Amino acid sequence: MMQNEHYPSLFRSSDAASVSAQRTYILLQRTYLVSLILSSIIGSSIVLKVGQTSWWYVILAIILALGLLILWITRSRRDENAWFDCRAIAESVKTAAWRFMMNAHPFQESDSVEKRFVAELQEIRKAMPDSAKHLASQMDGSASAITDFMRQLRRHPYDERKQFYIESRLRDQKKWYSDKANMNARSGERWFWLTAGFQIIAVMIAIITIAIGSLRFNFIPALMAFAAVVAAWSQMKRYDELAKAYALAAQELIELEAIAENLNQESSFPQFVEQVEGAISREHTMWCARRDILLSR
Repeated sequence: MMQNEHYPSLFRSSDAASVSAQRTYILLQRTYLVSLILSSIIGSSIVLKVGQTSWWYVILAIILALGLLILWITRSRRDENAWFDCRAIAESVKTAAWRFMMNAHPFQESDSVEKRFVAELQEIRKAMPDSAKHLASQMDGSASAITDFMRQLRRHPYDERKQFYIESRLRDQKKWYSDKANMNARSGERWFWLTAGFQIIAVMIAIITIAIGSLRFNFIPALMAFAAVVAAWSQMKRYDELAKAYALAAQELIELEAIAENLNQESSFPQFVEQVEGAISREHTMWCARRDILLSR
C-alpha cells in the first residue's frame, strides 16, 4: 500500500501545510461563529438583568470586540488561501508521482525521465509562489524529490505495477470518494434540518407570544442567530456540493475498475492510467477553478 513517505518531499510538505492551514482556518471560523451566538444570547437577555445592565454591556462589548479581532486575524492570515494552494500542489504532485511510477505520459521515456519529473515538480511549485513560506515551515530536509519506492515500483514487471495501481490508487480512491460522498450527504441533511429546526422553534414562539402576550425572555433573536450560524457553517463546508462531486468521481472510478482486469497489453496501460488520473483529478480541478487556483497538469 502506498504511504505518504513513499511520495516526493513536495507532496508531504504541501499536504502537511494544507492540513495545518485548514485546521487553523476552521478553528478561527468556529470561534467567530461562537462569538456571534454568545453576543446574541447576551443581547437578548440584558433587558432582564435589572440593575446589572452595565456589566452585561461590558461583557457584550468584550465578546463583540473579540469577534472583530478574530475576523481581522482571519483576513490577515489568509489561511484559507494557504489551505487551497497547498492542497492543489499536493494533488498535482501525487498525480505526477503515479504517472511516473506507472511509466505513463509524460514519463514513458527512460532517458532523463527523472530530470523531467523534477522539472514537473518545479513547475507545480512555481505555479503557487505565495505558498512558499507555508511549504518551508513543513519541509523535511532528509526527504527526496524521487523516493526509492517510486524508482523500484517503476522498474517492476507490468503485471505487478498494474495490480499495485488498481489496488493502491484506483480502488483506494474509489473508496475514499464513496465514503466522502456519503459523509457529506449525511452532513448536509443533518445541518439543513438543524437550521430548519431553529427557525421552526422561532416561529412557534412567535405564535405563542401573539396568543398569550410577551414572554419574560425573548428567545427569537437568539434562535435566529443559531439558525444563521448553522447555515453559515453549512455553506462554508459545502456539503451538498461536495457530495455530488465526490459521488460523480466514485462512479467514474467504478466504471474504470470494470475494465481494469482486462488490460492484458502493456501498451494500453498508460492510457488507462491517464483515464484514472483524469477521473481522480477532475473534481479537484473544478474545486480549484471555483477558487481561481491554477492547477498544474
